[in-house]
Amino acid sequence: MPQNITINLPIPPRLNSGLAAARDRNLEWMRRQKLVLGHSAARRYVFSAVADLAAYSYPDAAGEDLDLAFDTMGWFFLFDDLFDVPEGRTADEAVDVCQQLIALITHPSPRGADHAAPLVSAFADIWRRARTGMSEEWQLRAAHNWVDYLSGNLTEEIDRRTWAPQDFATRMRIGHRTLGLIPSLDLAERVGHFEIPQIIWHSSHLESMRRAAVDAVKLINEVMSLENDDARGDPNLVHCLMRQRDCSRQEAIRVAVTLVQAAVSQLFEQVRRTPLFCSRLGLTSTEADKVQRYATAMFTWIRGSYDWSRNNGRYSPHTASALSPDVTGQLHPANLAPVSP
Repeated sequence: MPQNITINLPIPPRLNSGLAAARDRNLEWMRRQKLVLGHSAARRYVFSAVADLAAYSYPDAAGEDLDLAFDTMGWFFLFDDLFDVPEGRTADEAVDVCQQLIALITHPSPRGADHAAPLVSAFADIWRRARTGMSEEWQLRAAHNWVDYLSGNLTEEIDRRTWAPQDFATRMRIGHRTLGLIPSLDLAERVGHFEIPQIIWHSSHLESMRRAAVDAVKLINEVMSLENDDARGDPNLVHCLMRQRDCSRQEAIRVAVTLVQAAVSQLFEQVRRTPLFCSRLGLTSTEADKVQRYATAMFTWIRGSYDWSRNNGRYSPHTASALSPDVTGQLHPANLAPVSP
C-alpha cells in the first residue's frame, strides 16, 4: 500500500505541538465559511485530516498564524476537490469559482468578502489575513503566485476536456503550478514573520531550489496517493512512468522514490552554496538568515508532506470509494469530503 512506502529522507521530522487545538478551530472556521455543513460532512473532513498538513509544514507557527496555515491548507484541498468530477462531466462549477478567485486577487472588490461561492468568500478571508503585516512587494509577489496556481488548474481542466498530456515531463511541468507549494512557501514567510529580499526571490539560485522542492513534494504526493487515484480512475505520475519506461507498477514506484531522493540531494547541494550566493550579493547577516529560513521552509515542507501523507485518512482506496461524489453530480464542497490530491 503506497501509504506504507518508506522514503528515506535526510530531514528530521517535526510536528506542531498545537495541532489538536488548531484542528478544532479550523473545523469551526470551515463551518463559518459554509465549506463544511452538517455532522456527516464534519466527520468526513476530520477523518481526511487535510488541514493537519499545516502542523507538519509549519511546525513553529502559533496562535493566529497557525490558524491561518490550517485554514489555508483546508481551503486548498476543498478547492482542488471541486475539479474532481466523474468521467464524462465537465467541472463547470470549478472553472467558475477559479475565475472568481482570479478576479478577486487581480481586481479586488470594495465590497470585500461578499461573494456567492463559499470557496471564494473563504479565500477572501484567508487572503486578507495573509496580507496583514506584509510589504507591498510581498503582496504583489504572493498575488502573482496565487494567480499562477489558479491558472494552472484551468490548464489542467482544459487538458482534461481535450486530451490530457500523458508524458511525465509535461505532467510534471503542469504539476509545478497546480501543486500549490509556491504560495505555501509564501505563507511560510507570512507565518514566520520574515520576508526574503524581493530581488533575491527572482534569482536563478532560489528558483532552482524551489524547483527541486516542488519536484520532491509533487512526487511524494503522487506515490502516496496512488491507490486513491487508482480507485477513482484519476491520472498519476506513476502511471506516466509505467508507460514511458514500459515497466511494472512497483518498478515505477521505485523510480519515483529515487527521483524524490535525487531532488532532495539537489536541494541540499544548492543550500550548501547559499552562503556564497549571499556573500556575492553583499547581503547582511540578517538578510542571509532570511534566505536560510526560506530554504529551511522547503526542507520542512518536503518532510512534512511525507509524514502527513503516511498519517492522514485521505489516501486510501476505501476513502475514495466511500466518499466519491454521488450520481447526481452534486459538487458543492460542503457535501464532499476531500478525497484526492
